[in-house]
Amino acid sequence: MATGSRNNKSQQIVSRVPLELIDELEKVKDEGESTASFVVTSIRGEIKRRQRKKGKQEHD
Repeated sequence: MATGSRNNKSQQIVSRVPLELIDELEKVKDEGESTASFVVTSIRGEIKRRQRKKGKQEHD
């Protein structure tokens, strides 16, 4: 049984998000998609974007 905010596969994080972003998030989420799934997908996309940007800057 997992205790606390971390287990073998994930860690729970808490952050404050502006209300206008929450409203927009609810408008664009796919039917049946959880907020957690949306956030994880968004984080993965942002990580990839920043890695590409950093790699491109190193090659310039």
